[in-house]
Amino acid sequence: MSVFWAKGYHGTSMQDLVDELGVNRQSLYDTFGGKHELFEAALARYREFQSVPIRRTLEGEGPVGEVLREFFNGMINGLLDSGGKGCFMVNSTAELAAQDDAVFNTCSANARQVEAAFTGLMVRAQQAGDIPSDRSPVQLARFLSSTLNGLAVTAKATRDRKVLADVVEVALGALGL
Repeated sequence: MSVFWAKGYHGTSMQDLVDELGVNRQSLYDTFGGKHELFEAALARYREFQSVPIRRTLEGEGPVGEVLREFFNGMINGLLDSGGKGCFMVNSTAELAAQDDAVFNTCSANARQVEAAFTGLMVRAQQAGDIPSDRSPVQLARFLSSTLNGLAVTAKATRDRKVLADVVEVALGALGL
């Protein structure tokens, strides 16, 4: 996963994978079937790895504005700590989802899962009176998902915490939080 995340699918050679895994080329083929199958497994593993902390944070107790700030600050920290790699899921979406159905399906399922977590939080925000009840929780969740994806791309382009924090503040301001 770390090689694909750092180099992307097209930038990763079979030799990169052999070197990283410490196995011979034939073992890699025998175990995974090939580069594409290994990539699919790595992307699925990343999705599993990142979904629990996202859900746990967004289901956290406290005022919704604080929950979102904690969530986005954690994402900013992770994006900046990744050494400029960004988000493996966002990178894969941009690189492959338009021409690879398997990658599209994984990325799309991930997007729906993140959207559902944000939707739940927006429903809770409406119930608490933090967000007007005439706003669609699903639309707000889609806005937050797009903000999250935008942060991942912006982090790769700037690696500037202040820029990323500004994006979060404007997004939360747009929600009235």
